Amino acid sequence: MKRSHFIALTAALAAGSAVAQTALVGPGTSYTSPFSPSGSVTHDVPGGGLLSLTISNSSTTGSVGNWDLMAQGGANISLLGLGLVESGARTSLTGSSLRFGISNDPDSLLGALNTGTSLAFGWQATAWFDNPGNELGFIPQTSYQISFDVDGNNGLLDSVLGVTPSFTFEFIDGAGNALDCNGSGTLINIAGLLGTGVTSGTVSLNCTLGDIAPDGPIGIRLSGAALLDATAVGIGTDFATVSNFSLSANVVPEPGGVSLLLAAGLCGLMHRRRRR
Repeated sequence: MKRSHFIALTAALAAGSAVAQTALVGPGTSYTSPFSPSGSVTHDVPGGGLLSLTISNSSTTGSVGNWDLMAQGGANISLLGLGLVESGARTSLTGSSLRFGISNDPDSLLGALNTGTSLAFGWQATAWFDNPGNELGFIPQTSYQISFDVDGNNGLLDSVLGVTPSFTFEFIDGAGNALDCNGSGTLINIAGLLGTGVTSGTVSLNCTLGDIAPDGPIGIRLSGAALLDATAVGIGTDFATVSNFSLSANVVPEPGGVSLLLAAGLCGLMHRRRRR
């Protein structure tokens, strides 16, 4: 983050009252569309042999804009080395949302897999808000409010899969280390926040920093995992969608704390570690 940008951000935050918030990500900020540009990564499972069934638990990664995406797991049934039925995990950005799903060709593996065969899928999306000139660094004695809409009706928050899936959120520093959010631990279970049996809604989190701020840019990480049998694979291709992400901050420094806050922030930036 440029010093001038950090000073302006710190001054704006420190000048706020105990209830005032400064928007950092979302409408009216430099990160109006955090899920843009569009792009995706898909795990393609190679086929082989005259007639083969390949089930993969390996992963494919890629970068799109501020995001590092990962898609894990899939299957391929091939004849003479040509994929006849394929299914692979896909993590994608649509410009307005983040989606965890699968890419099916054809639409389902129904009838192609043996009874009882299960496929393990995994997804992960990690973003740092570090665009040149608009880097968002952590500030001591600051409360960060995170909000996003989630729809897991097709899988990750729906018991129709037959097994308990995993869908989590982490607030991370520049090195990828998870931060503790208000005593909820570093790994936030999205299903637990929405409530038992609730598959869609708005997730709201609050993370308050102490006197020492983490190094590097502000980051977030969403992860999902599910074990699907052949019938579950045919339910749909999107198992979770995240949209309307916003991040705001509020600083309530103690008397005389503004100058210390600014000094600590500038010192931290001098030792800032980039993720790449």
